Amino acid sequence: MRINRAFLTLICAGACIAAAAAAGYDRLAERASRSFQWEEWSSAAAMYELMLKERPDSLSSYARAITANQMVGDSAATVELIERAMSHGIGLSAVLEAVRLTDFSIGQGDRYGTYLHHLRNSIPWMSRALDNELLGYYTFRNDGPMMVKYANIMLAGLPDSVEYLALLAKGQLLAGQPAEAAATWKKILEIDPDNFPTLVLLGNYYLQQGNETEGKTLLSKAESIRQTPYITTLLQP
Repeated sequence: MRINRAFLTLICAGACIAAAAAAGYDRLAERASRSFQWEEWSSAAAMYELMLKERPDSLSSYARAITANQMVGDSAATVELIERAMSHGIGLSAVLEAVRLTDFSIGQGDRYGTYLHHLRNSIPWMSRALDNELLGYYTFRNDGPMMVKYANIMLAGLPDSVEYLALLAKGQLLAGQPAEAAATWKKILEIDPDNFPTLVLLGNYYLQQGNETEGKTLLSKAESIRQTPYITTLLQP
C-alpha cells in the first residue's frame, strides 16, 4: 500500500506540474498575442521565442515570430526561424503560407515578397523551392512581368510542365504580350492536346485576331470535351 500511495503521489505531483506549465504557457501566449495585436514588435518577438523554446513545433508561433522580427528589421532571425521550423519537421511551404497569411493580415503583403527574396539569397540550396514560392506570390499579385520571369526559371528545370507553361502564358497576357501567350498555349497543346482551358483561351485568341477557322476548330474540340454556355456563344455564326 505504501508503494501504491507513493506512486499515486508522484502521478499527482506530475499532473500538477504539467498543469502549472500549461497555465504558464497559456499566459505567455496571451501576452504575446496582445503585444502582436498592439504592434509591440520587439516584445512580441521575444515572447514568441520563449513559446518556441517550450513548443518548438508550433507553426503559428513561428509565423508570428517571423513577422514580428520582420517588423523590427531582424532579418537574420527570420532566416534562423525558418531553418529551425524545418528542423522540427515543419515543411517550408507550410511555414511560408502561415507567414504570408500573417503578413497580409497586418497589411504587410509587400514585406512578404521581400522576405522571399531575402530567404532565396540567404539559403541558396533552397533556391528552386523559393523560386516556386515567388512564382506563386507574383501570380497572387497578378504581376505579369515577374510571373514571366519566375515561370521561365521553373521551366528551365521542367520544360514540359503544363502548370508552369500556363502560368507563363497568364503572365505574358498580363504583361501585354498576347502573341507570346498564344505561342505558349500552342506549346501546351503539343504536350496535352485535350487541355480544355488552353483550347478555350487559344481558340478565343484566334477569334479576336479574325481567324475564325482556327478559332472555331479549337473551340469545337473544347466543346467536345466539355459543353459550356460560353463556348456555345463563341461558336454561334
